[in-house]
Amino acid sequence: WAAASSSAHYIGESYGGGIVFWVDATGQHGLIAATGDQGTTMRWYASTNTNTMAHADGVGAGKANTALIIASQGYGDASTYAARICNEYQSGGYGDWYLPSIYELNLLYIQQNVVGGFVSFNYWSSSENFSTTAFYQNFGSGSQGNFPKANPLHIRAVRAF
Repeated sequence: WAAASSSAHYIGESYGGGIVFWVDATGQHGLIAATGDQGTTMRWYASTNTNTMAHADGVGAGKANTALIIASQGYGDASTYAARICNEYQSGGYGDWYLPSIYELNLLYIQQNVVGGFVSFNYWSSSENFSTTAFYQNFGSGSQGNFPKANPLHIRAVRAF
């Protein structure tokens, strides 16, 4: 966690380069979403179907998943992919953004009207299902499922504080 101020943070607060969409019981730690999508036709992988071991879930799990995906996929075929785009995103002077886990993505879906800028389409999570598929969330219906990693979906970077 990054250093936080002594006052409690709240959902909808403009803070840390984005909009707060989840806070813990202390109000000192939480999750921030970028104010817009980082891509609308991003694939999950860098053209290699492999088990990246990005199976962590829960709050903060997306950061570990993103690191595992990048370590596994590397530069790939020179076309970019969801985890790398989120990892390279910079906003508000912060460079610790990542592709959210499916749990974090659901928390973001719940607060999508507060954060804003979403479309009723599928967004990638960093949570891998199998070597060939990963989990997504639909921001219209709220449904979750898995798609082949080559599918072009939307992505939104998040970061923890």
